[in-house]
Amino acid sequence: MLGIAVSEVQKRGGGSRRDANPEHFKAFSQGQKKAYQKYFAPIGPEQIHLQILATLPEYQRRGHASSLCRWAMELVCQEGLKDMSVMASPMGYELYKSLGWDVVGTFWIQVPGEEEKLVLRAMMYKPPKLEGSSDSEEEVQVANGRCAIV
Repeated sequence: MLGIAVSEVQKRGGGSRRDANPEHFKAFSQGQKKAYQKYFAPIGPEQIHLQILATLPEYQRRGHASSLCRWAMELVCQEGLKDMSVMASPMGYELYKSLGWDVVGTFWIQVPGEEEKLVLRAMMYKPPKLEGSSDSEEEVQVANGRCAIV
């Protein structure tokens, strides 16, 4: 799958971009897997893990990513899942923070032999609970347009 991603980026004129470098893709993929195991794998399958969310530059800042995240956050509630998780890039961090996600850890991805590092944050969204609810109850309700497990 890594080769396909690199080929697609190169076809679209990204061969000279640093993020299209195969070594960077490899380091990113390995770093993501390691961080997932540390922060999210212990939770088990009762979560949605957002792998990659990207918007073409000409469509950014129009609410598309926020809408997709809100839809998935509602799905977490409706399906009775524990949470939703993501490895947030510096740009993505601001989006998830604005939607009420919490940082559960920070990690760095670095290509061996290079000084530059990419700082990512492991972030988690946990469904809000309505006042007076307990963990043992499983009914899902919508309050003020937001899901909550009550």
